[in-house]
Amino acid sequence: MDRRLEAILENVRCRVLADIGCDHGKVAVYSVIRRLAERAIAADISENCLQKARELAARMGADGVEFRVGDGMSVLEEYEADNVVIAGMGGREIQKILEDAPRMSAKFILVPHDDAPLLRGYLAGSGYEKSRDNIVKSGGKFYPVIVCKHTGAKRDISDEELLYGIDVTGEDCKEYIGRRLRVLENICANIPLGDKRRADMERWLAATRSAAARSKL
Repeated sequence: MDRRLEAILENVRCRVLADIGCDHGKVAVYSVIRRLAERAIAADISENCLQKARELAARMGADGVEFRVGDGMSVLEEYEADNVVIAGMGGREIQKILEDAPRMSAKFILVPHDDAPLLRGYLAGSGYEKSRDNIVKSGGKFYPVIVCKHTGAKRDISDEELLYGIDVTGEDCKEYIGRRLRVLENICANIPLGDKRRADMERWLAATRSAAARSKL
């Protein structure tokens, strides 16, 4: 089990888990096996992916997993799941799934593989309150792990939080910030004056320097 999946499972405690875009089905299967969820719904738009999940569940003896083919959370009834995991896709796609979702009072565990700032901005502006948002390194890549619930309380969000989440003290996050700092410093040192991209790059560099200072990098 890789660190990204372990970070997801750390946050699962529920009666019904929905693993949206489940792919291989590991989150759903291990949630049931470890008794983190009483039962799980493994959902994917691809029947081929669901077949892999079915085979894993059978191999591991996870009887409490149900399999559904469908797009996003359209497979769920209103208020059906207590925890919803959406991982393995981009922040823009996760945002669309949340926008199209049935009514839920669930805890959401979101792990975008790109466009994390876009997703964080959407969550803040749409009334999602976060209890966790940090970065985990797995397989040489860095993944935000965002745990949130819809409360309706909208708020502004800083550039630093857009880029790096709410907890920048972990070693994985420090490594990620250090890499981004070097990249942005190099870009800003070489981007010509008058280039319209310069203002954005300097803005992200300032936010990264702030995160580096706060993380004691």
